[in-house]
Amino acid sequence: MKICSKYKDFYDYLVQDHDADIIYVRNVGVSYDMYDELFDNPNIHIPYYNSYYGYYSHNPRNEKDGNITFDNFIFGVYPYVYSQPVARVKYTSVTDYPDHIYIILSKQIVDALSNGNPNLLIDIANKEVSKVPHFKDVKCFVDSRDCSEYIRRFTWKVECKDIFDKLKSPVWTKFDPILYDGGAYWNYLCDKDAGKKRVRYVTNLCFSKLNMNILKYWYDDLNDLNTYINIENFLWSIKQEPISTPDNKTKILSHGFDLKTSFKKI
Repeated sequence: MKICSKYKDFYDYLVQDHDADIIYVRNVGVSYDMYDELFDNPNIHIPYYNSYYGYYSHNPRNEKDGNITFDNFIFGVYPYVYSQPVARVKYTSVTDYPDHIYIILSKQIVDALSNGNPNLLIDIANKEVSKVPHFKDVKCFVDSRDCSEYIRRFTWKVECKDIFDKLKSPVWTKFDPILYDGGAYWNYLCDKDAGKKRVRYVTNLCFSKLNMNILKYWYDDLNDLNTYINIENFLWSIKQEPISTPDNKTKILSHGFDLKTSFKKI
């Protein structure tokens, strides 16, 4: 597989294919259609979609400063849909606007939370909070709900080939402005998200150009030769040979006529 792209991504380096028999032109695109139902189930969390506001799953004004809540970023690498868990630390800006510090969760943090121990996450959150000048005296805390059960709803992997067929792309993310704001694709996405059309998914992107490392929890799974092979297999599955329209000579010959003798003038 030969990859033609303005940017490099992690799977570009997994294989050095010097005799490529298929080309992946990785140009970013978008989809306005909703396909969440293809991989949704009652045991997982998918950020709520609003036709006007887009994706959101909380009201930060109802949270106290220092409160740690959970959310997720959803992305796809053929044939799996992945959920990267993330912790949000609520704070109020100097302009009295509710905002969050985002912490992408590693396996170590998720394992600790799964065992009912939020202390590692709280320590990391307090360090991040200390970097906000007017927010230093606030101590972070986790909601009293059972972390061990709750975190599982934000950490999942589902096989779903259908959504890749719908999006016609081996890699994608659900659109979230936090991932793209000010980045390599931002101007393009702002143009595409204008008017009444709302971008649901971003396709054929480079994960390396996102504002956050949403592969963090799943990196050991993805940094594998099978990722490259799976992407290549998807490209072959959607590859269609061009339909050729025969010229008049070809049509004549296919019907058993001879070009020299069958159409002589009398």
